[in-house]
Amino acid sequence: MIKVIGDQKKIVSEINITPLVDTLLVLLIIFMVTAPAMTRSVGIELPQPKNGSAAEKIPQEKKNFAVVGINTKNQFIYEEIEYAPEEFFQSFPKLIEDVEPEKIFLHADKKVMYEQIIELMTFLQSQGHGKIGLVFQEK
Repeated sequence: MIKVIGDQKKIVSEINITPLVDTLLVLLIIFMVTAPAMTRSVGIELPQPKNGSAAEKIPQEKKNFAVVGINTKNQFIYEEIEYAPEEFFQSFPKLIEDVEPEKIFLHADKKVMYEQIIELMTFLQSQGHGKIGLVFQEK
């Protein structure tokens, strides 16, 4: 790059990093936008195995998840039985004793207060269940 000072021309041997920084920022934005799209899974319906296949010979494992619901009456629902909050908090460890869930999914009515969902989630985390998912209906 040539710099003109008065009548003299002087060669400046500095690297212009502005285009480099601009390029890196554009790439960073592109990766930030596309990264969440790459982690989403696509809902697919797997085919059923044919009769006599090796898949049928594998013993069925017990389910490794539990589903808990909250309705608008401030009741918790587990396996289609409604519980009052105090009753649910006391009996939940006994209810899932045989299931030993790896994940717990929460079904909540859209009119349920956010506070109730958080209360349930903190209870589940205090019981040692770190993987908690919220279930919703797609439009």
